[in-house]
Amino acid sequence: MNVLQQIASVAKEHPEKVAYRSAGQTVTYGELWEQSNALAHTIKKMNLPKNSPITVYGHMSPKQIIAFLGVVKAGHPYIPLDISIPLERISHIVEASKSSFMITTEQFDLEIAVQQQTANDLIVKGEGAQNDPTTWVSEDEVFYIIYTSGSTGKPKGVQISESNLRHFVAWINEACSLPNGVYLNQAPYSFDLSVMDLYPALTGGRELHAITKSQIENAGLLFEELHDSSINVWTSTPSFAKICLMNPEWNDEQMPDLQTFLFCGEVLPLQVAKELKQRFKKATIYNLYGPTETTVAVTAVEVTDDMIETYEQLPIAPVDTGILKIMNEQMEEVTDGEKGELVIFGPTVSTSGYLYAEEQTNKVFKTHEGERIYKAGDLGYIQDGHIFYAGRSDFQIKLHGYRMEIEEIEKQIEALDEVGACVVLPVKSGEEVTALTACVALHNEMTEKPFKVTKNLKEKLLKAIPNYMVPKKFVYLDSLPLNMNGKVDRKRLAVEVGL
Repeated sequence: MNVLQQIASVAKEHPEKVAYRSAGQTVTYGELWEQSNALAHTIKKMNLPKNSPITVYGHMSPKQIIAFLGVVKAGHPYIPLDISIPLERISHIVEASKSSFMITTEQFDLEIAVQQQTANDLIVKGEGAQNDPTTWVSEDEVFYIIYTSGSTGKPKGVQISESNLRHFVAWINEACSLPNGVYLNQAPYSFDLSVMDLYPALTGGRELHAITKSQIENAGLLFEELHDSSINVWTSTPSFAKICLMNPEWNDEQMPDLQTFLFCGEVLPLQVAKELKQRFKKATIYNLYGPTETTVAVTAVEVTDDMIETYEQLPIAPVDTGILKIMNEQMEEVTDGEKGELVIFGPTVSTSGYLYAEEQTNKVFKTHEGERIYKAGDLGYIQDGHIFYAGRSDFQIKLHGYRMEIEEIEKQIEALDEVGACVVLPVKSGEEVTALTACVALHNEMTEKPFKVTKNLKEKLLKAIPNYMVPKKFVYLDSLPLNMNGKVDRKRLAVEVGL
């Protein structure tokens, strides 16, 4: 059965079961199915261009999930847009994707050239509509598009098909022995980590418990919500777990039902895994790896006490998956201990690549021995039958679970009137990027104190890029050092600023 058929089966057998819970709002599987039918019916009557993407703007609302399903039932891919994304970036995504329509579940204050309506209005207009599987997105048709950072300074739309998603759901259920129960939904839908809990939960008849941005920003609300949630499966970045570990009372007494931790999006530090094992003695921890381009994750390793005691960092995969390989520039598999690029094979590799970006698609999506592959740009090596992550091969990094490209941040900073030149340097702890430092040469001599200049630049940047992409520290220099080729000498710069 395809993804929608699996959810339909649950809705038919357990219509009264809660599918989604967020900030006191709930929707059952029966309501989810009927309301998404209604929304799909209304969209189909609009006669939008065939297969054109539809943007869905909001934050952790049950109506967002209804909109996602309604859109794909109507034969269109959806593009999730969270309220945390700057309006300028949203405007670019809407324009670049040639989105034919926008559905909102929160107030939207940007004037855009595309028609928009609230999810609720669309549902009301289509009330009572019958199920029509003939128009559903299926197989190699694009199911969703998630935008990631791009080296050109513009986001790239990663297209994931129904087949990609279906294979991912089947794989993660088996690889991580996923139990039934309640699944934490913490990542915003514009971040592909959210897919890790959303579709394994919905296709398996499980309950999703979402926590909102406002709850996360208020420690008291956050831990009260977690205590009352009865969560069995926890999905997040390691960074979010680090925040929770700052509370000494966050343990298996506060969350006695927690059985499984799923971590992806960035390096899982040994110390975090060790402390989680001490606090949640009955829970199993999985370290997962995979880029957005290959449908969330492609490998999973159960973290054991032996691993924590033996290695300086946790492995990301067993060596014999057949899905993840380490290869040299000649596309030959490397020997043990030798560094190479992580190359991903298998049915979750995006069939269509990047939306309207053929040149970028052709750079990283290749055919190798008759099979479609994705060259991740990550480095790795083999040791003791495991694959270990060894950083990025370019300027693309992961910070707090978000993937971004250094060049995009630099372009946005250099676009500010005050800035003459800029280099952004990652601050690392081992292989993990923990912060960003911007080295800036201003156009004119500084007339204010540095902290005031930094405050002004950060405020301007927040209008163009998300908060997590804004460098933590700004260092001001008269000029940036150059190497023999006339390019900025990043290594020398890092030494000069003490990184």
